[in-house]
Amino acid sequence: MTRDDQDRLAAEHVLGLLEGEERGVAERLMTSDASFQTLVQQWRTRFAEWDNTAVDLPPGESLWQRIETGLEPQPVAAAAKPAAPARRGTSQTLLQGLWNSLSFWRSFGMAGALAALLLALGVGYFADKATRQPTLVAVLMSETNQPGAVLRTFADGRLELTPLGDMEIPHNHSIQVWTFPEPNGAPVSVGVVQTARTVLLDPSNLPRPHSNQLFAISVEPLTGSPTGLPTGPVVMKGTASTAL
Repeated sequence: MTRDDQDRLAAEHVLGLLEGEERGVAERLMTSDASFQTLVQQWRTRFAEWDNTAVDLPPGESLWQRIETGLEPQPVAAAAKPAAPARRGTSQTLLQGLWNSLSFWRSFGMAGALAALLLALGVGYFADKATRQPTLVAVLMSETNQPGAVLRTFADGRLELTPLGDMEIPHNHSIQVWTFPEPNGAPVSVGVVQTARTVLLDPSNLPRPHSNQLFAISVEPLTGSPTGLPTGPVVMKGTASTAL
């Protein structure tokens, strides 16, 4: 299970949205996985900030009196009465009492507000989750046919480049990421990278990437290619495919 899967599971566990097999998985992780327990606590802390906005309403004295009255034994009727009318009368009395109860409607309103809040939080969480899921993934292979970097595209237009292994950039040089929006067209620069670490690239001037689009990396001067086209050796390349 990936870190993102565990994060989603922890959030849904705190919201009480899990059912069936996923609920069982979450309960097992809560007893055996310290990292999952930490994720659950983090989500509880986040949601607690919303819970703290609710005003505490202590129960009134009349509510306790009604509870105590309801717990007292009721006298048994001396003569047997038809069951159906008696139950119907009791139900009508109970419904009438609830209808006229300010505490009931106040509690009902608070429960509805809490449910709406949880729904809004859940929708916001999964909407944010959707924007963080990659839409395309390209594994860029080196000249020795070894994976050297992974490039991921996202629904909001971001491109993320993650080096793999011990990728090194020559001294006083950079690597430049290129793509071919048109298979037979010229390469277009996506960005210049000067350190071998995960970076976000800005493709705002490019069409939205598509499946089978070619990406490549070349070694260039420190500030990038002076010509707008690759001038150094192409050290990695790969095509994008739809993310699972």
